Amino acid sequence: MDGEKTLLFPKEKIKNYPLYFLRIISKLISLSIFGVGSVLLSIICFPIAKLIFPKKQKFQYHMRHLIYVLFKFFLGIMWSLNLLKIKVNKKNYLDNLKSAIIVANHPGYFDSVVMLSMLKHGSIVPKASLSKGSVMQVIIKELYMPNSIPFDDMVELAKGDLEAGNCIMIFPEGTRSTPYGQHVYKKGAARLSLRANVPIIPVYIGGTEKRGLGKGDKILQVNPNHRYVYDLQIKDPIYPQEFADVPETIAAKRITEKMKAALSDEANAMYRY
Repeated sequence: MDGEKTLLFPKEKIKNYPLYFLRIISKLISLSIFGVGSVLLSIICFPIAKLIFPKKQKFQYHMRHLIYVLFKFFLGIMWSLNLLKIKVNKKNYLDNLKSAIIVANHPGYFDSVVMLSMLKHGSIVPKASLSKGSVMQVIIKELYMPNSIPFDDMVELAKGDLEAGNCIMIFPEGTRSTPYGQHVYKKGAARLSLRANVPIIPVYIGGTEKRGLGKGDKILQVNPNHRYVYDLQIKDPIYPQEFADVPETIAAKRITEKMKAALSDEANAMYRY
């Protein structure tokens, strides 16, 4: 049971209530900006862009870059509201990365925004439920690959992206982590790496607690005494060629185990604060 497990971050009492409530207001402002921006993107920008770039490949190329720019701007707003800060151990590494699969742990719902803000033409494999009954449905359908499509179809779409030099972001847990640790890692990223013959780059998302951004958290909730700090630790690549001498099923299992070892909370405890 969760009650018998150890919290990744100890429970803290609020030390400064005015600042705490200010962070809640900042969070609500940020979510409102994100929601309005998503609506404008899907109902205004996309239709105009389709007229300018009728070919799907061109449309996706330019719109993904627009997402990259907008997410950088949005995170700048969150920084100015004293809500969020980003640290990266390898500056510009992800910006210059080509034809690779990026995997990360998934502590909060801004993880995708943070990661895509570092990939100029990055794609992502989002959770299928995000594309149902919301404005995100249009954006995901037009630009990305939900994890509900058949794996062989995903491989074909991904190969096209990777051959064009793009990177693909995957959260191998499939959903956000819990305050007690990560979920079981799925083998989709490893299988895709083997089929496309591209490396996997693990990125551990550390920093402060992501209270209010996690699975089941309340919207009117933030960290008690600190803003959200994203301390991104980019790990060494995992190359599928290392496992060329074993069957795909075994290779996928070993790659997934290696990913888990690189991204485990236990191995990266020094990056949580």
